Amino acid sequence: MKRTSQMKMKLLLMLLVCGACFSCNAPQHDTQDVDSTKVNKNMTNEQLREKLVKVLDDMKAKAMEMGIQGVATASVLNKGETDDWIGEMKVVGTPCNEKEGWNLVAIAWSKCGEVIATKADSGKPDHQKMMGELGFVGGAYDEYDGCKMAFAFSGADSEEDLVVAKYGIERMKGYISNKQEAAPATAYKPLPTPLKKEQFIQVNIIVDDIHRAAKAWAALLGVPEPEIWTNHLKGNVENPYTYRGKDVPCDLQMCVFEMGSWVLELHQVDDTPSTFREFQNKHGYGVHHLGFEVGDDRDVVIAELKAMGFDTERTIGVYPGSSWTIVDTEDVLGVNLNIKPKR
Repeated sequence: MKRTSQMKMKLLLMLLVCGACFSCNAPQHDTQDVDSTKVNKNMTNEQLREKLVKVLDDMKAKAMEMGIQGVATASVLNKGETDDWIGEMKVVGTPCNEKEGWNLVAIAWSKCGEVIATKADSGKPDHQKMMGELGFVGGAYDEYDGCKMAFAFSGADSEEDLVVAKYGIERMKGYISNKQEAAPATAYKPLPTPLKKEQFIQVNIIVDDIHRAAKAWAALLGVPEPEIWTNHLKGNVENPYTYRGKDVPCDLQMCVFEMGSWVLELHQVDDTPSTFREFQNKHGYGVHHLGFEVGDDRDVVIAELKAMGFDTERTIGVYPGSSWTIVDTEDVLGVNLNIKPKR
């Protein structure tokens, strides 16, 4: 019996030794060697769309840094989920070049369409254009981690369009691999004709109930309640008024508090399309714009803001002796600008 127990003990020790040897000789897997670019094979279409939105913001910043306007488009074929092309678009300043008569939205998507069909950058001279293609340079193609990418920009010259498109593709690769750093801050150059603090004349606030807001502001400032009136914004040949390039009349209830060198202006808007209704639909109530009186520099200031990539035609209103131009700067400055030659 004792001999049997000793044999069992020897057998157990042999098994333990063999197991240890096998463990030592087994292949070792270093988890750090896993290719991190392969983690998105099961990326959903919604996850891809979120990345596209970020890329378009980056492309917009790049275009504004370059001082160009136009339309950025991006489309990606997601092999991780389906064979669907996911597409998004971002307007940078303006969707159209009215001076040249170009629809920049249509051109940008045409570039993407050519890229998808040819799997190459757009505007190749040896490519036989198909119906619907315009043959412009400015669309870029690449593949990364199973995804096919067609990016485009339209609004500047061909070389600049292509720079923005290729920049978007490189940013997208980083987002797909989850290695992308935050986009660099846009490097705006100082304006030759900068706005001066002495030119500041107005804060405009959109409110829900102008009568209630006027009473509250009057009590807060210790001043009488101002007159409330309705401003009928409607252009004519002599004094045009446009919103996003179109003649769209609207009514505003408004009042003004004199604050010394500047005024506090309250607006209650109707449901008609206008810069104020657009702001309220997007943000709710709050500060719509800051106003600056720039005198004879009005045209120069507007041109410089446009060169920075801002839409300078969000609203243009002309009235006897002056005008007002709402410049769409809210995505960058957090508020729009109202540029006036004089009050």
